[in-house]
Amino acid sequence: MATSYLYLASNHYFDLVAGAAGFVSGSIFVSGGLIALVLLRQAPEGADNAQETRAAPTTTPLVNIHKWLAHFTRNQERRPEPAWNAPIVLAADVVQPLVRSLEQFQLGDGGGPAYLIAWDQERFLSSSEGVRELVDLWFKEEREHSRLLSEAVARFGGRCIQGHWSFSVFCWTRRYFGVRFELTVLLLTEIVSTVYYRLIRQHANDPALRSMCRLIIRDENGHVAFHRDRLASAARCGQARYGNLWERWFVALGLAAATMLWVNHASGLCALGASTREFYREVWRELARFVRRLRLESLTEPASHRESALVEDNTPPPSKA
Repeated sequence: MATSYLYLASNHYFDLVAGAAGFVSGSIFVSGGLIALVLLRQAPEGADNAQETRAAPTTTPLVNIHKWLAHFTRNQERRPEPAWNAPIVLAADVVQPLVRSLEQFQLGDGGGPAYLIAWDQERFLSSSEGVRELVDLWFKEEREHSRLLSEAVARFGGRCIQGHWSFSVFCWTRRYFGVRFELTVLLLTEIVSTVYYRLIRQHANDPALRSMCRLIIRDENGHVAFHRDRLASAARCGQARYGNLWERWFVALGLAAATMLWVNHASGLCALGASTREFYREVWRELARFVRRLRLESLTEPASHRESALVEDNTPPPSKA
């Protein structure tokens, strides 16, 4: 938020827009974090549930560790490298804004501190046996995304950057509000990033970019499914409820994350042919789908626990609009 003031002082229109959006989004993240701290500290109603909560670990337990370790291990297989040396068919006026967007995404998607950085991260890492190994494999995929993006940046003549104001706000938020809120922020980032890669895959007439997006979308679908399983497990054992108040908070944070992404990457996506309406429509659809499936899986043991249907690709067909 503080960095946003520097952009608000600029004479350039787009810097002003970026600064304003960054400040508003940062404010939503901060207020959301405070609300989250209050909500997450409230024990479930009833003496029995309260006693059960005091005896439980401080972070969400019961996620099927063995299932997700198997998923992340298996997901390292069959990963064809994109044809980075294929001829570039995108016009120069498209490549210029697109490569700036890819440079920023390379930093944020595994190029920075690719691990949990919350001040109380150890609460989650030591919550049960196998969690640390699971988180290691999760962020190993994030670092692989960064590598793929660095190849895409090099393909179009760009260079990887070391910092950006939006990434600084992103990391500050994750550190300050604790590991529970960091996990929520990372989940929302996975959701809106999936929309980003989907739009590139749909609109970019470049075989290497499309191959890269297919790989990353496959990974992101798995990450989102992992978080959904983790949250549903908490609900099934009585440690969380996902009612209307939680949904409004979750969607508000999701739209804030989407706005931060759109402000920084709209020029690249629009150059490919995507639109603001298309972007927010897809974000809203993904958020609603996540909430709907989370509530369903919170009621009963999800079918995704079967190894044969671990993660599904929910990517819709390319829009004709």
